[in-house]
Amino acid sequence: MKDVIIVGGGISGTTLAWQWFLQGKSVQWYADGIKSSSHVAAGVFNPVVLKRFSPIWKAQEQLDFMFPFYKEVGKYLETSVIELLPVWRRFHDSKERATWTRKSVREDLDNLMLTEPTDDAIDGIKADNGYGIVRHTGWLDTLSYMKSSMDFFTSRNEFFEEGFDYDKLFISDDLVTYKDITAKAVIFAEGNQLPHNPWFHKLPLQGNKGEILIIRCPGLQLQQIVKSSVFLMPYRDDLFWVGATYDREYESVQPSQKAKDFLISKLETFLELPYEIIDHKSGIRPTTTDRRPFLGSHKEFKNLYVFNGMGSRASLIAPWASKCLFDFIYEGISLPAEMDIFRFEDQ
Repeated sequence: MKDVIIVGGGISGTTLAWQWFLQGKSVQWYADGIKSSSHVAAGVFNPVVLKRFSPIWKAQEQLDFMFPFYKEVGKYLETSVIELLPVWRRFHDSKERATWTRKSVREDLDNLMLTEPTDDAIDGIKADNGYGIVRHTGWLDTLSYMKSSMDFFTSRNEFFEEGFDYDKLFISDDLVTYKDITAKAVIFAEGNQLPHNPWFHKLPLQGNKGEILIIRCPGLQLQQIVKSSVFLMPYRDDLFWVGATYDREYESVQPSQKAKDFLISKLETFLELPYEIIDHKSGIRPTTTDRRPFLGSHKEFKNLYVFNGMGSRASLIAPWASKCLFDFIYEGISLPAEMDIFRFEDQ
């Protein structure tokens, strides 16, 4: 008997598996091995909307849970899965700089933004108006996080790399049975496969295509993530991530020349060093119509749950959201109304 069956292998499914494990619950985890948006995500976590200089929804709650969660996971994996790096928001003009200074003293932002901009230079980066520095930022090494986690749960015979056959799931009032596994519940964290799920397919998931470049720039030394019209983030050695695009009207899941040209044009407005493009990747983010995740139980089958729609901020929101779902299931604590799928009860 397992406490839960988890379906899905991206950041969401991986985080659910750890959440249940860290809470002392037994899991059986299935993922089909197909690359999802998580496999091309840079994994940046940042609690501030840098277009408007405003905090993201529930920023402090997410941060307060995220850091100890990944630290605890790292103990079991015997490696750190996150790297702390400040985000330096490059100002486009003096008006942006003044807006930053004014907003950074607000009560909901003073813990997230340093009030005083910096004019410190970064060799190879053009920034005539300086930068604003965001605190509590960095990146999750998504590929390492997912792969190492799958290896960990495989060693416990709790992970299978295979597709989930909906027809083989049998549901009763208190239990579910899948093949030879009996469990108390199933959580579907399938990302963009959600429309194929027979129980949750009506939820209004929206695909949002994101594309990134990986470049080699030997002369660039970054100790921060630079955010301008695109972000530039150190990856390893002399490799850097550049991204990302956001496209809800995409026609193909493959990397596009249009997006590549866009990323290059934005990058070259501030990077003054020569570089080489090493890779160009794309993925379809599972996003929602109201920009809030999907969490909750099926209306009829109460032991079926969904965990989806984390979007481009999965590395930050997934640890906190998974604890919200855990507390909902085991403690009877109501889900935040903004995430509860019953907000779409008529769909």
